[in-house]
Amino acid sequence: MLHKPIFVVVPALLAALALTLAGCSLARTNNANGQRPCARHGSAFARPCVTSSASTPPSAVKPMGVAEPDLVAKTPAAQASELAAMKAIGITSVRLDADWGGVQYAGRNSFSWTALDQVVASVRAAGMTVDLIIDGCPAWAAKAGTSGDVSPPPASPALYAVFAAAVATRYAPQGVTMFEIWNEPNNKGFWSPKPSPAAYTADLKAAYASIKRVDPAALILSAGLAPEVNDGTDINAITFLKSMYADGAKGSFDAVAYHPYSYPALPNSYQSWSGWSQMSQTNPSIRSVMISNGDAAKQIWITEVGAPSSGPDGVGQQGQAEDLTQAIANANATPWIAGLYLYSWQDEGTDPANDENWFGLVTAAGVHKTAYAAVATALGH
Repeated sequence: MLHKPIFVVVPALLAALALTLAGCSLARTNNANGQRPCARHGSAFARPCVTSSASTPPSAVKPMGVAEPDLVAKTPAAQASELAAMKAIGITSVRLDADWGGVQYAGRNSFSWTALDQVVASVRAAGMTVDLIIDGCPAWAAKAGTSGDVSPPPASPALYAVFAAAVATRYAPQGVTMFEIWNEPNNKGFWSPKPSPAAYTADLKAAYASIKRVDPAALILSAGLAPEVNDGTDINAITFLKSMYADGAKGSFDAVAYHPYSYPALPNSYQSWSGWSQMSQTNPSIRSVMISNGDAAKQIWITEVGAPSSGPDGVGQQGQAEDLTQAIANANATPWIAGLYLYSWQDEGTDPANDENWFGLVTAAGVHKTAYAAVATALGH
């Protein structure tokens, strides 16, 4: 915010102060009323859903970040420029991959930290925090018969835990305190050839113990689960979380990570299939599974959410802006949501047939989309 010199007489200053205090009082009242999830169709909550506006932007009282997997591949100068632009609109954290397959591709005694070192240093130099996803698996450590798959799982929880500890040992001293154990293991694209709650839970338990030995104060998230359907291969997030608890996951994570994508529906629109609705409004839900397993005190971190502005499932630039605006407002209004990461900062391309190209706040050419200004407003900038 720009600061301008103020030259006023005392009465005018007192009048302005009175108006400011009145506004603060109203803001406190609104925040006090906004501590419960909002009402949507099919919900029992009493308060209507909140949306932000340019005249009354909500206060970004929780960590608000960007999941930006492509940042690691950019030059240090490009990283610094991009991070400064993020920070200027209220982004305070970045979600990055600590890709095991990239760091130890050459074997168990070989480490290539250079790219990850640089991107973590860039984020920390920008005064921002990091969520490090410990994922990926090198061919030599993959489960037998899966090394050629898109995303092979580890053959051994113990091997994975050794790498997790190495990540924490290297980056905790640099101020990284948040580690997410894998990404979307309920989706075959990230756990090939077929997701396994039991195998993932074994890795989670081993990694949790190994990281805590390095840094007892570390915040460890279970993997961000995708809003899939049960189709015989992919597993719905609620089903997967229930299986995790049945396989002994309780006590091996400090918070649950989740990806409540809802497009083409908006977060404020109840749909039984929507990832946002399945977070707390369906029966069962992500939240109800946590409560029924004694984890009501633990929070949910939204480590990805967004919508494509174009592509086969695109919602348009205005639809994308509304999706992110509602997600930010509702996250800030919900006590058990700890923070939120938008996906993502910049479009990956311009292919009209590929949804994945269109999730950014800015285009592939760097032009601000409608969502850029909407997010800035939602974050009070």
